[in-house]
Amino acid sequence: MLDPQDAQDPQDPLREMFRQAAAAGQARARVVPVARIAERARRAHRRRVAVAAGAACLILAGGGLTAAALLTDPPSPVVPAVSPSAEAPSPAETTGPPTSSPTAPGSPTQEGPVGDPSATTTEPSGRVTTSPP
Repeated sequence: MLDPQDAQDPQDPLREMFRQAAAAGQARARVVPVARIAERARRAHRRRVAVAAGAACLILAGGGLTAAALLTDPPSPVVPAVSPSAEAPSPAETTGPPTSSPTAPGSPTQEGPVGDPSATTTEPSGRVTTSPP
C-alpha cells in the first residue's frame, strides 16, 4: 500500500520509524487466553452486583427511616413540673385584704359596726369601696 506521499518522499525518517514500530508491535502481539478474558468479565460482574446490592440496601434503609419518621406520632407537649398559680390581682384593684362574708357572692355587703361612718361596701365586681355616712 503505497500512499501518494510515499512516492514523493520515500526517505522520510519519521515515517520509517513508525513503520518499524508497527512491525515490532505486530511481532510481539499475542492472543490473550480465553480464561483470562473470562476472569476479567467475572470480576467486573462481581463488582457490578456488589454496587447494585449496596445501592439497594441504602435505598431500603432510607425508605425505612423515612416511613418510620412519617408514621410516628408527634411527641406530646411537656407538662410543667408545678401547676401554675392563679394570677395575682393588680395593686390598683385591691384596697384591702379580702374578707369572707355570710352573704351570697356578688351581693353588696356592709362591713364594720352598724352606723360606723367608715363602713366599706363590696360591689359585685369584687371592688371594695368606702362610703361616707
